[in-house]
Amino acid sequence: MTSPMRLRLLVAALLFVAPTASLSAPKAGKGAPPACGIKLVPFVTGNVWTYKRVPAPIETPKSLEKLAPRQPDQIVVTVTSVETKGTDTVIALEEKMTYNLSTDTAKPKPSERVVTSSITCSAKGRFDISPSSFFFAGEPGGYIGMTIDSVERNKGQTSIVLTGGGIGENEWLEEIKGKWTQVPAPDSNAKLGSGTFQLERKFTPQEKETVMTGMGQYSAEKLAILSSGRVFLDAPKGKPDPTTGQHKPVELPAEWGQSGSTIWIADGVGIVQTLNPYMHQYQLVDANLK
Repeated sequence: MTSPMRLRLLVAALLFVAPTASLSAPKAGKGAPPACGIKLVPFVTGNVWTYKRVPAPIETPKSLEKLAPRQPDQIVVTVTSVETKGTDTVIALEEKMTYNLSTDTAKPKPSERVVTSSITCSAKGRFDISPSSFFFAGEPGGYIGMTIDSVERNKGQTSIVLTGGGIGENEWLEEIKGKWTQVPAPDSNAKLGSGTFQLERKFTPQEKETVMTGMGQYSAEKLAILSSGRVFLDAPKGKPDPTTGQHKPVELPAEWGQSGSTIWIADGVGIVQTLNPYMHQYQLVDANLK
């Protein structure tokens, strides 16, 4: 995704698992029909997934340390509604993130942040994940100090391509463009920046893996996501490139795209583990599926 890739971190660049004891893995939903008939990730109103941060296989690359966002201790994703709109179905999500702002382990200082996001699916294969969602790229979602005013995908492209109910074996691309605006502090009357962004994501299905989580063991589909992208300012500063006469965009850090994100999906349960470019890893620890 991407946010996944988090577009706010791109803009900031301008101015953006330890195994547990084996448990019985939770069963899939109890029979409520999932949105768009997609059983791989059962989106039903009231379904809840809870994820915890866990040690990643390697540390955050030094080149990304300054860009890495604060990592929440817990992420709770709830399906708040599923609505049919014409030929599409819109899945509304509430994503609650809990952070510990204290540097003293004996005196935790919890802080919560709530983000709303959405997924749009259809019987014709559409499965568009909002870039603000944790499900977009295995990163905590939302934007701080900015809004995403529009998001548009290339015709025929979508976030997750399903084949026979799973992610299949073939690679696919998702190319996104949109507009962003920085939001000033209340009553500041400040005039801040705005612009556009481009994001390309390459999805590569990999061999299934056994994943051990706090809820048990899963045989999970594994999906690697590599990203590239750039941000353009509506009112760029400085001199334009003498060759093209245009201002150069700010490119997404190369290391970000090289390491990419990986998500693990268990059929009928959904995402059970994620690893994002900052080497922040999350695992499913609880789920309430209808």
